[in-house]
Amino acid sequence: MNYTISRTEQKRRAKEVEKLSRELVELPPADLASLPCDDFLREEIRLAQTLKAGSRKRQIKYITKELRQQPLDSLLDFLEERKGSRLKHNIEHQELERLRNDIIGAAIDEYNNLEDHEGYFSMDRNAPPLRQAAEMFPTLNIEAIAGAADNFAVTRKAGQSREIFRALKAAAEKNKY
Repeated sequence: MNYTISRTEQKRRAKEVEKLSRELVELPPADLASLPCDDFLREEIRLAQTLKAGSRKRQIKYITKELRQQPLDSLLDFLEERKGSRLKHNIEHQELERLRNDIIGAAIDEYNNLEDHEGYFSMDRNAPPLRQAAEMFPTLNIEAIAGAADNFAVTRKAGQSREIFRALKAAAEKNKY
């Protein structure tokens, strides 16, 4: 299975950054002055605030392009603190969903490649998505995640998928604190 990010996923991520750009353009001048970014980006945001309609949309797209080339954590934290923005939460949620889907996809691929579907199925515990999850969340119980992925590959019951997501979300919350 190919674990690279699909073009559709890249577009979804770009849309999230564009939402961030829109929120930055809507900031009042006092908040814009304390925005944790370089002066160039701050000036581009100020310029977008003065524009109307189509030219404003183009400027927001340009800001999005610039933002995609730098880390967004400080900007997302700033918006969450000042405006109560949910962008950071949404992006984290989508990352966990993508990781869950990669784990399930790897389990399904392994199960489909088996010649004998009669016996007990157990996915490779060194599969790249499981390793990635273990690296991201050291407290994560990989055996439980892999077991749920095994069960999902065999039964296709949605409960197993939800169980994986809940475990990933709990590990992500534990990492924050």
